[in-house]
Amino acid sequence: MKVLTRFDNWHKTRKGHAVFAVIELLAFYLVGSRALDTGSWWEYGFALLLVIGSVQNIVQIFKKRR
Repeated sequence: MKVLTRFDNWHKTRKGHAVFAVIELLAFYLVGSRALDTGSWWEYGFALLLVIGSVQNIVQIFKKRR
């Protein structure tokens, strides 16, 4: 439990949001390109969730700046 709390606290930092935004954008690229190749709707949906998550992390980076 302590590890999860530390991880959550780290994720809430500016660096944590930046790392997760980059990871989610890379995963979005991989899943999105696969979705274009296969035409699978669930892959399109997962790619959409990944891009929404990365945008949320980017917004949190700039929100903490203020």
